[in-house]
Amino acid sequence: MSTPTVLARTGSAEWSRLWSVRSTWIFAAATALVVLGFGTIMGYDVSDDPTGPGPDATAWDGGRFTAMFALFGVLAMAVVTSTADHGTGGIVPTLQWTPRRGVLLAARTGVIVATMTVLGALFVAGASAIVWAFRPSLGLPFGAGVETLAELGFVYAAAAGLAVGLGLVTRSTAAALVSVIALVLVLPLLLAQLPYEWSVDLSARMPGSGALFLIFGEGPRDDMTTASARLTLGLWAVALLVAGGLRLMRTDADR
Repeated sequence: MSTPTVLARTGSAEWSRLWSVRSTWIFAAATALVVLGFGTIMGYDVSDDPTGPGPDATAWDGGRFTAMFALFGVLAMAVVTSTADHGTGGIVPTLQWTPRRGVLLAARTGVIVATMTVLGALFVAGASAIVWAFRPSLGLPFGAGVETLAELGFVYAAAAGLAVGLGLVTRSTAAALVSVIALVLVLPLLLAQLPYEWSVDLSARMPGSGALFLIFGEGPRDDMTTASARLTLGLWAVALLVAGGLRLMRTDADR
């Protein structure tokens, strides 16, 4: 059987596995509730503000502020779905069904990253629509929406890839979640607060700083740019996917 055929079938199986477990639906529903809830709060705030936001502001700007909450949901879902069958031992029958580990790696990574990217973008789009509903004068321009969702889509795709890589490296949901939280939230903020130049430089090279800069336009260093933030986040995602892929390919999958 050709590799494209096996990849397509494996991708279909991974999609079914992703949505056949209750945890995926719970994480998705909880993330949607939080993101749309904050979108509602922001919409109510701007509708009650007589001065209003700046003249160039749109409802997409309001939705962007909810993107961080969507990011944590994306990270959690990606970790859980990438480590689930390692915790239950289901990876053994999975590899018996798909012995080509490279195909399994590509299918699993592709399905999880694509799904999390679309979900994150949909949540932010929904929050933006809610803000616009509260204050239609802000507008919901198509061009601004494409730009915003494309930028955030990169963040969600890279973050999901990073989470999948950590899941494959640790093969433990708890360890991967702790590692993701440390890399994205705890270490970047902690290092940026230390009174040392090296700690600020190190913070700027953490994936969390790249994600925060792309979402909010702020980072630990004044010389951070969109290009450097994308490069930082992308390199972390690729490096961890390579490390996780090597472990899957070269070691016993049930250990």
